[in-house]
Amino acid sequence: MLVVAPCLLVPYLVYRGAGEKELAAASALRGLLCRDAGLALLSYPCPEFILLGFPRPPAPREVYERLGMREVAGKVAAFIERVVAEERPAHLVLVGVRGSPTCAAHTTSSGSPEEYPYHRMEGFKDLEKGKRFALAREIARGFLPASRPGILFELVKERVEGTYLDFDKDDVQGSMEVLEAALFRGGKG
Repeated sequence: MLVVAPCLLVPYLVYRGAGEKELAAASALRGLLCRDAGLALLSYPCPEFILLGFPRPPAPREVYERLGMREVAGKVAAFIERVVAEERPAHLVLVGVRGSPTCAAHTTSSGSPEEYPYHRMEGFKDLEKGKRFALAREIARGFLPASRPGILFELVKERVEGTYLDFDKDDVQGSMEVLEAALFRGGKG
């Protein structure tokens, strides 16, 4: 069974909208799924979309903690746990998104919640795509990678055993190679 972050299949869920790397990642992943139609697939509701809607500015893990993500993520984690328990897959691979404050399996984003521009959140929704992308880059400039899972994957790891991978949208080919090894050659991630 493959559990995959929803934005990896539907890139339009990404906080600021789909860019080239999101479209490339989704295309590669969907191509893999087409090659093995028998692969059990579970995608879950996007916790960030549930909490803040679309579009939304980027925010590090600490900001999402303050905004109440742990409660939303707990409900999504319970859904994943239940499906996995009911389906009892022989092999389980869970794929998050490198850098995601919510869905990273190993490397999340980190930043100061005291310095975050919360005042930019509401106006972000009204911006056209190009301006959203520019503002998102500006806001995220100060975020740093942190070696820990995002909020959702932290909760899922407490409940579900499997192979956890981060999909790096800046390295689609490398991410696909690691994913294929984990799925089809029993590799660990």
